[in-house]
Amino acid sequence: MMRLLFVVLLVVSPLLAIAAQADSARVTGVVREQGGRPLSGVGIDAITVSGASVATAVSGPAGQFELRIPAGVALTIIARRVGYEQVTLSLPGFADGASRSLGFTMPALAQLDVITVVAERERPLLNTRDAAAGGAIERRDLERLPTDARDPISLGFTIPGVAQATGFFGDAPRLTINGANSLYTQYSLDGLENNEGFLGGPRVEVPLSALARFSVLANTYSAEFGRSSNGVVNLETRAGGDRWRGEVFAYTRPGIPVDARTAAVPRGQNSDDFRQAQDGFRRLQLGGSGGGPLATGRTFAFGALEYTGESEDRILSTASASFTGREDRKTWKVFGRVDHGWSPTQTTTLRSAASFVERAGKGSGIVAPEADITTQRYGTATALVHRSAFRGGRASNEASAQVGTFRWNFPPTTGSFVRPQVTIVQARGTDTVAMGVVGSSNFVFDEAEVQLQLKNVFETEVGDGHRVRVGADAWRSSFELAASQTNPGGSYVVLDEGNIPRRGVRYAFDDIPGNVRVLSYTVDAAQKQVNLSQTLLGAFVEDRWRLSPALTFTLGLRWDYDDLTSRGASDPDLNNFQPRASINWLVRPTTVLRAGAGLYAGKFPYAVYSDAIQFGPDGNQTVTFRGADAPPYLRGPRTATLDRSTLPAGEIRQLFALGLEQPMSRQFTAGWQTQFGSSAALSIDGVLSETRNLPRSWDLNASTRGIREGDVNSLPMSEGDAFRPVRPVPGGYRRLTTTESGGRAEYRGLYTALRFDAARELTIDANWVWSRSRNDTEDINFNATQGNRFDLEFADAVNDRRHKVSARATWMGIRRLALSGIADFQTGTPVNRVAGAIDPSAGLPGFRDLDGSGDTFGNGFLGNQDRFFGVARNAERLPGAFLIHASAAYMLPLRADVIELRADVFNLFNSANPGGYANGIPGGGARTQVGRPGDPIVLANAGPPRQLQFSARYVF
Repeated sequence: MMRLLFVVLLVVSPLLAIAAQADSARVTGVVREQGGRPLSGVGIDAITVSGASVATAVSGPAGQFELRIPAGVALTIIARRVGYEQVTLSLPGFADGASRSLGFTMPALAQLDVITVVAERERPLLNTRDAAAGGAIERRDLERLPTDARDPISLGFTIPGVAQATGFFGDAPRLTINGANSLYTQYSLDGLENNEGFLGGPRVEVPLSALARFSVLANTYSAEFGRSSNGVVNLETRAGGDRWRGEVFAYTRPGIPVDARTAAVPRGQNSDDFRQAQDGFRRLQLGGSGGGPLATGRTFAFGALEYTGESEDRILSTASASFTGREDRKTWKVFGRVDHGWSPTQTTTLRSAASFVERAGKGSGIVAPEADITTQRYGTATALVHRSAFRGGRASNEASAQVGTFRWNFPPTTGSFVRPQVTIVQARGTDTVAMGVVGSSNFVFDEAEVQLQLKNVFETEVGDGHRVRVGADAWRSSFELAASQTNPGGSYVVLDEGNIPRRGVRYAFDDIPGNVRVLSYTVDAAQKQVNLSQTLLGAFVEDRWRLSPALTFTLGLRWDYDDLTSRGASDPDLNNFQPRASINWLVRPTTVLRAGAGLYAGKFPYAVYSDAIQFGPDGNQTVTFRGADAPPYLRGPRTATLDRSTLPAGEIRQLFALGLEQPMSRQFTAGWQTQFGSSAALSIDGVLSETRNLPRSWDLNASTRGIREGDVNSLPMSEGDAFRPVRPVPGGYRRLTTTESGGRAEYRGLYTALRFDAARELTIDANWVWSRSRNDTEDINFNATQGNRFDLEFADAVNDRRHKVSARATWMGIRRLALSGIADFQTGTPVNRVAGAIDPSAGLPGFRDLDGSGDTFGNGFLGNQDRFFGVARNAERLPGAFLIHASAAYMLPLRADVIELRADVFNLFNSANPGGYANGIPGGGARTQVGRPGDPIVLANAGPPRQLQFSARYVF
């Protein structure tokens, strides 16, 4: 009998199990925090209407969970985790054997204790928060990727929408977003301002080891970020952790002994002499960083220091002679941060950063060391931030105050402005050739800025599913500018008729005889001190509305005001209301659909205000006396002795005569993201941006002649003056210019990005951006070539990239060996053909004034001189660029510490790169060409050739 019962049980038990399984359903899913990072340790409970629990689970390392629930029963799923809001989902009854996959997010509570503030955060594979386009680089990649001179900006070029920028002066910012002028990109440090206010770019260069994350917000981002019509670079700094850790390092760039020599030789220079003089480059970098707890669990500190010393030989030549010079560069970067927790809900952070950059010219080409200049850029930013949490973490407040300073100065390297500058020329037939520049420098610019920013952001949970953020900030900068166009002692051009001896290959000021023949004398007729200010106000409100745990709708409204719009003839632009909206839907546990739209207001560089005063009716006026009007040597008139009413007509500015409106862009994005397994994700985003009210230069006395089909040679200005509404007269003006905000730009782009992260052994970030950027103004000093015909200027932007493909990767697959690399392909920058021809005697382009309108202030920077009849702006392209950078590091264990030996190589295959590198060359370097489409392209400059960098780092 017992045997029979046992047999029956053996047969019936599996049947009962099958029957039980048939009466159940299966629910699987992934739970994430609001931003997209998978959450482990989340308790999942399935309960019936009566409150009975029928199944429980705990999410695993990848946020995954599985529940077996009874079929045909309506249930409520409740997810709980400490530090996060509870999430509730309602599920209908499922059929027998059915299965369903869920994906939902959990908003974090505002637990702003000091441990939370200093904790490191990794970027998730999926973005389940909003529709912002752009990207980020985390600390581990910042440390491992090949980075020339430990400069994080170059790593930013691997983020979708970001590219190397063509600037128009030596210190121009090097990063462009969506093809816009790099001056307009905004920089922030931990969410506070880090902008050099005069022209733009970062005020403080932060040590690489002080960064926790480098991120770029390119399109349709939160209403909390403003003052940019095209994008924001946000640097997030490191804090001390629960253990003391640190590093010291030494980097070296030996130069030509291991580097390749450039393939591009500047115009007119002897290739052998040029390449021979390149072996003078040297770089040494020293530094360290470290941090840890000052008081366990309560006070944490972190600091970083970097020093860079560089020396580089420079060569320049004329048709008659070659000369070598040198530039010495020194950079200090300092960072410090202390975080203190007063209580579990009150935390204060004190953070300070500073950078000091000096580039001392020691002569270059025909410029003698005594006439060279030093560039100084000193920036600081010190902030105090206090964070408070209320209502059990359902509300918070962050109050910030920051003081920033910046100084940008160009003093003579060795001399002073007591001496004039003297250019020595020799006769060559009917022309003259410059052979030497002595005396002192001929450029005066000393600008200082003090900035104060106050900011407060309050966040609270409101009702069911609403989290509202309200914030405001005020930013005021006071500027002092001592500036003039020329040396206060004037500048002479004198003729060497065999009466000026040389010392080696150069001349010296003391050897010029008093009776030398003066060909011209230039002096500033009215040096102008400009001490003014700029105030910016901003406020925003934003509601993150969770319609369901998988669907988030964000509504925001921002308002900005730039008080430069209230200056001169302009009225305050107070209507800059910027509605913004985005939707993010976690369709399945691994798939996101998102879209966003909004208005984004920008700010003006302070220089548009300062320049209008400096070069206005009572401002600077540079005048040149030539021929018989030139004074004897060293007896030229100084500023105070000049009668401006008798001076030749030139260019005078009026202060915003046509009014100003702040730049405003309309931005739209729509995208799809999906995750493969636990390690890979793919995203595709379409981006549309249209910008209006961009600044440009408008001539209130413009010539109406235009450029005609038969115009091939320069016309005298006297002929062009006949077509101006007001004829130029002594003491008057030829061009009467003003900054106005009528410029427009448009951007269309498709971002495709792939991320792969396999347990930190192999990480890959790759993207392809297919885009087009066009505009009718490139810069605050951009002029139309014919009158004010800006309709003829609408063309591909200087920073347009049709295709840009970037990939960065790190690999830790072999014990103690770390490999990393960056690959970058991009189409070349547009070529602007201007009227003229290469001058074989000087090796420089000779520009032609086809309509007799004369030169303009902006042309010296932008290279937008006249074009031959029918030639469009930026209608050709320089060759594309393909670069590979690589790094190999080997770790040697030293007890509990590590010694890292590393080598980085940049431009591994020594590719010539004339059109895909960041440069600040006036006119954009090789992109400005003379002639007509199809004429030869002269590659006067190119990106760096192959370079090697070696380093040692001790990590403890």
